[in-house]
Amino acid sequence: MVLTMEEFRAWEPQRDTFAIFGWPVAHTMSPVLHGMLFGMLGKDADYIAVAVPAEGLQEALGLAARKLKGVNLTIPHKQAAIPLLDEVDKSALDLGAVNTVAFRDGRAVGYNTDILGFAESFQKDGVTLEGKKVVLLGYGGAAAGMGYHCVRAGARLVISGRSQERAGVLRDHLLRCFPSAKVSVVSRRHIPRDAQVIVNGTPVGMTPDEDRKPIFCLSRKVEYVFDAIYNPPMTKLLKMANPRRTLTRDGTYMLVMQGVHAEKIWFGAEFTQPQITSVLRRVYGMMAVKRLHEVRGKQNIALCGFMGAGKTTVGRKLARMCGMEFYDADVYLVERAGKTIPEIFAQEGEEAFRALETRCLRELSAKENCVISLGGGAVLRPENVEAIKSSSYLIHLDTPLSRIMKNLSYSNQRPLLEKGNDREAEIQKLYDERKEIYKSVSDCGVRSAKLSTLVEQVARSI
Repeated sequence: MVLTMEEFRAWEPQRDTFAIFGWPVAHTMSPVLHGMLFGMLGKDADYIAVAVPAEGLQEALGLAARKLKGVNLTIPHKQAAIPLLDEVDKSALDLGAVNTVAFRDGRAVGYNTDILGFAESFQKDGVTLEGKKVVLLGYGGAAAGMGYHCVRAGARLVISGRSQERAGVLRDHLLRCFPSAKVSVVSRRHIPRDAQVIVNGTPVGMTPDEDRKPIFCLSRKVEYVFDAIYNPPMTKLLKMANPRRTLTRDGTYMLVMQGVHAEKIWFGAEFTQPQITSVLRRVYGMMAVKRLHEVRGKQNIALCGFMGAGKTTVGRKLARMCGMEFYDADVYLVERAGKTIPEIFAQEGEEAFRALETRCLRELSAKENCVISLGGGAVLRPENVEAIKSSSYLIHLDTPLSRIMKNLSYSNQRPLLEKGNDREAEIQKLYDERKEIYKSVSDCGVRSAKLSTLVEQVARSI
C-alpha cells in the first residue's frame, strides 16, 4: 500500500503499523521485506509506504508519532529528519543520516541501520578492512555510511567520484569523526592500482542504466568488490571481477540486514541465520521474477546444459525460490509419450525422439510463470531454441565437467551413453561437441561447482 500525504492524514491504523517515508517511494521493497520479517517473528503488524515530499516531512513525522510504531526513511529525508527528532544515535549523528525511527514514550529516536547492513555484508564474506586500501566510489548519503564504517574498521580510505570537491567534503567530515584516520581523494582516472577493496556507493549501473559502470577497470590486486546496488544483482562492476581471485557482493544482503536491524530496534527481536538466509533467498527470488518480466520481457525461465549438469535439481529449487511452477521437459515428454526415453530411442530412434521433444517444448513454451529444465540435447535444434526463447529467459548451467562425470556415474538412463564401453570418453566427446552450442544459444551462463550457491547465482543472473 502506497499512501499520498492526503491519504495518510485521513488514514487510521487497525493494528500496530510501521511505514517508509520517501519521494519517490513506489519502487521500494521495504513493505515486502518487513512483511516477511513480521511473519517470522509472529508479529500481527502492517507496513505501508507513504509518498512524502521534502516539504512534508515535519508533518509526516508528527502524524507518525501518533499513528505508527516506527518509520524507515529513504531519499530525500535521511538528513532532513535529524533536527526533527528528539534523540539521535551517535553513529547516525556522526553520519548525518537517519534511516530508522522508533517512537518510544512519546519520543522519536533516530538510528542508521544502513551502516549495520553494510558491516554485516563484510562479516558474512569474512572480509576484514583493517590496514587495507579501500576505494569508495561516491560521496552521497549511502557512500558516507560506507566510508564511516571503513574508516572505523581501520581501512585506508580513498574517495573517488565525479566531483572532487564533494568527495573532499566527505573526507573532511570523516576526519572530524576519526582524526587519526587515513582518508584521501582521487579522480576516477587515478584510482590506485594497489587497492584491495572496491566499494560502490553510487547509483551507476542501477536499472535502467545497467550498461554503465562506475570505474573503467579493476586491478589484479583487488580482493573484494562490494556494490550497494541490488537491481540488478549482477552489475557491470561485479561482472568485471575475476571470480577465481575476487569475492563480490551485491546490495541485497545489506538491504535485508538493515531491515533486520530495524526490527531489532522496534521489537528487541533476534533472527537466526537460517531465518536471514531464507529471507535473502526469497528477496532474490522476488527480484528475479520482477526482472524477468520488467527487464527481460519474458514469462518463464529455462535451464539448458549438458546431461548431469543439475538442471532438474536447480530448476526445482529455483521455482520454489521464485514462487513459480516447475516443469522437467524430459518428464513432460515421457508422460506425453507413455514411454521412457530409453524405450523411445530403442523402438523409434533418436530422430523420432527429437521430433516429439520439439512438440513438447512448443507446448511448454505456451505456459506462463514457470521454470523449465531442458533435456541435454533440446537446444541442438534451432526450432527448439526459437520456441523456448519466445517466452523464456534461457540460462546455461555451465557445470564443471568433473562434477558432470560424478553425477552421470549414478545414472544408467542416458541412451546416448550406452553405445560404447568407454563411458568417460563418450561423455568428453559429447560435451566438447555441445558446449559451444549451449553458450551461443543461451541468454547468459552460470558456473559453479557448488549446488548450495548455484541456485542463488542463477536467480541473480536474470
